[in-house]
Parts: sequence; C-alpha cells; structure tokens
Amino acid sequence: MYFIRAILICFCVVILISGCGRGGRVVHREGEPDVVSVDSDDPEMNAAISQARQTTEVFLRVLAAPKPNQTDFSAKRPYPTKGETSMEHIWISQLSYDGKLLHGKISDDPVNIPNLKIDDVVSFSPSELSDWMYMEDGKIVGGYTIRVLRKHMSAQEGEDFDKRLQFKP
Repeated sequence: MYFIRAILICFCVVILISGCGRGGRVVHREGEPDVVSVDSDDPEMNAAISQARQTTEVFLRVLAAPKPNQTDFSAKRPYPTKGETSMEHIWISQLSYDGKLLHGKISDDPVNIPNLKIDDVVSFSPSELSDWMYMEDGKIVGGYTIRVLRKHMSAQEGEDFDKRLQFKP
C-alpha cells in the first residue's frame, strides 16, 4: 500500500506515554504493530518530542513543496486514552497541510482510544504533533522518537530493524 505504513508497521509505532513504567515495555499484538510504553517524564523521549516540535516549520516547508526524492510524509500526534490517564501517540500518514491544519489518515489501530481506528481521517494543528518524518532518498528524515526507541533495542532487534528499513541513525 504505502511505503510509510510498511515502515511503521515493521516498527513499534504506537507509543503510550503514562505516569508509570520505564520506556521500553513492549506489548506485542498479533497482526498489529507493537506498543511501547514510555514514562511521561522520560528525558530522552521528551527531548525527542521537543526536537520534533522545534523543527516543525522545516517539516511543513518540505511538505508544502517536496522534491521528487522526498516522499511518505507522516506526523505523530498524542491522543488522550480511555480514562485520560495517559497519552497514546499515533502516526498519521497521507498528510496534507492547508496552512493552518494538517490532514491525514490514522496509520495503525490505536490501543486505548475507542473512538479512533486505522484509516480514520483526522485534522490537527501542527503545534500538536509529537514527531514527524518523511523519506528522502530511501532514508528517514525526522523520526526523532523512532531514533530514541531504536537506540534502546537489543543488538539483534536493531540489526533486524536496520536491515528491514535501511535505517541510518
């Protein structure tokens, strides 16, 4: 279907940020992307989210006028979970930007957000995103939270991930 969806499904793409548990607790879902729980005060993840937000204007400029080698734009946005005790960060693909809002489709089935499902069309302010990425010459640009998660993979997991996605940190 879409290359970016393949990338995201191959990787831990749904991130639950809550008040408990150190980053890296993985919940495996058969036929679905894994879910990684990350503590809400995890300094590396918060720095990655901050970096993504600080560079949002760069992302929006490229999205507005991509070169032929720049494709598969996605952004991650947090949504409150059922009970609103944590946030679930969901990748949104097939993006467009109208100068005010980003529009796209949910890239994977949320875990704890009952009113949201894969392929739902959503719109949101760029100020709400927690990460962004696109492919350029076959490499991921952005993807700050992915880089944090990749850094904490075992040697074998990291090697497998790198091979599948031609990931270059």
